[in-house]
Amino acid sequence: MPSITTHARAVAPLRQAPVLSGQPGRLSHAPAVAALLALCLACSTHLRGEEPAKPDDPVRAKRLELLSSRVQQFEIEVAGDAKRKLTPGKQPILRWSNPVRDNLNDGVIYLFFEGVRPRAVVTVWADGPKGNLASGNLWREFVSLSGEPLICRRDGTALWSPKTAGLVDQMLADAPAPAARPAQRLTQMRDLARRFEAVNYKMDVPNELRLLTQPLHRYAKEEGTTLDGALFAFVEGNDPEVLLLLEAVSTDGGKNHTWRYSLARMTGYSVSARLDGHEVFSALPYWKNPRTPADPYAEANDGKFTLDE
Repeated sequence: MPSITTHARAVAPLRQAPVLSGQPGRLSHAPAVAALLALCLACSTHLRGEEPAKPDDPVRAKRLELLSSRVQQFEIEVAGDAKRKLTPGKQPILRWSNPVRDNLNDGVIYLFFEGVRPRAVVTVWADGPKGNLASGNLWREFVSLSGEPLICRRDGTALWSPKTAGLVDQMLADAPAPAARPAQRLTQMRDLARRFEAVNYKMDVPNELRLLTQPLHRYAKEEGTTLDGALFAFVEGNDPEVLLLLEAVSTDGGKNHTWRYSLARMTGYSVSARLDGHEVFSALPYWKNPRTPADPYAEANDGKFTLDE
């Protein structure tokens, strides 16, 4: 996501809770302890980057409508084949924020599909210093998960034309055969995802990313050679920085099944990913190196916005 200088947030040390007394006539501190626990839970939730639920916040609702409508402006297809137009998801797979960044931010992530399989990821986010984020800048981000060239247009203008994904359709060694039942395969995919680790680098300092063991998207429907698949994310806050796509696929004309994986960056920072402790994927800082629309990842400013409060 946005490559902005970060600052660690300090958390005040908690006071030691008073000793509870269950003896008659003694003052009970249970309400105070309950309040303290609720405060701790609220703080931990915020530090994870998950915004508190604000169902009655009209600005947040308008911002979601704006972000989603911007995503719907993009059209993606397999390059050279207009009949293979990708279909955007009806809903975002994630609405994210990242509390360790300088500015406030609020983003949505959509998948673009060919059949059941995600081929591209599109993110649009709002960024700004104002408290309720009613105005600021919009940014867009494109990520390829396809081994084939894609092209993305808006109003007929080509914006992005990746030749391939970052690391795509790699066979996963030392993995058990895909299980027969979907629930069992999901357990397998979670276990396989834990074999991977990912970091991003800020000022050349590695920052270990957190794996979300609940996949962002799951497609347990057989189509072609694909039996099952799930998209996992390594996050900062709840902001995905590296994507991991795991798929159970048929081989030998359908006689056997095995696992394969794809990895993709989802940030302007430098990233790397390891499998069983060995680096298998890396990407250089996006804004500090030459870049072209043919790259598997693209990030760009998408204009300013102002919402009625």
